[in-house]
Amino acid sequence: VRTAPLLLVALLLASSTQAVANSEDSSMWQDARIGVNGGTIGALVIPLSNETTYTEVSMNASDMYPVVEVYTATWCENCVITENALDEAIGNSDVMRIHYHRHWLESMDPFGSNATEERWVSAYGEASTSIGGAPRLAPTTVFDGERMHIGKIPSSSSLSNDYATSLATGQSSDLGGSPMHLTIMAYDAAEGVMMFSWDIGLQGPIGSCCLTLTPWLLFVEDSASFPEGTNGLGDYLHVLHDAVELEELDGTASVHVPPAWDDDDMSAVLIIDWSTEQGKSECCFPRLPGPGVAAASLCLIVALLPSRRER
Repeated sequence: VRTAPLLLVALLLASSTQAVANSEDSSMWQDARIGVNGGTIGALVIPLSNETTYTEVSMNASDMYPVVEVYTATWCENCVITENALDEAIGNSDVMRIHYHRHWLESMDPFGSNATEERWVSAYGEASTSIGGAPRLAPTTVFDGERMHIGKIPSSSSLSNDYATSLATGQSSDLGGSPMHLTIMAYDAAEGVMMFSWDIGLQGPIGSCCLTLTPWLLFVEDSASFPEGTNGLGDYLHVLHDAVELEELDGTASVHVPPAWDDDDMSAVLIIDWSTEQGKSECCFPRLPGPGVAAASLCLIVALLPSRRER
């Protein structure tokens, strides 16, 4: 008679244990956005070269891989420590890494632009200021646009463990719908002009009643050599040169492609910022409330009470 209630109790206690574990994991990072539930998903990537012609890529929401955004500088010695830890955490996993370099009021770092600074500050400046006292702090690492790690001091046994845990947590959007598409229709490498189209077919599980999607086209260079960098890296990877906010979820446009610092290793990258109003995320992303220990205990008491049939 009591089998079903006891099974329910076991399930609730297991869920409570998982909730505690999740809470412990979340102490390793801070929320990357303030005032909204949101993050970043992606990415569609098309390498650009002198030989690039018509190219189309698409991806389903279920196939998207983590986006890791790093705020760094060529003089930042602590950034070498955090980036080495990030390399260890990522290993051979499929990840889109994007490194933002300081540009505003900056004389020692040649990378970055007004647009890259504006994207960082608009997305993460408020959280960075709340946590660390300034909107642009090197080093800062953000996973999936949701989880922020500032500085080199670990919250667990090691920084690589912090990062690996954050990476394994994954993005929380639960987006579905049609695949995303990015198409390069024409690219004039000599003039640095690219004609492209995009289509974002994503939506929330039960519609888009409170969901906002903002596509961004980024230009990321695989590797840029700068021996003058005082942190000693010499070669700087995943360098973000420009960030273009797309005002619609689909369309066609032309854009100027920034020149690569060296070599021929620039890529066009499409990512999506998503957000819901804080306190209204159930509108688009319904979640069952996490059972607490008190709820599980109550169920246990009920399960142990004799039923009328036993009387």
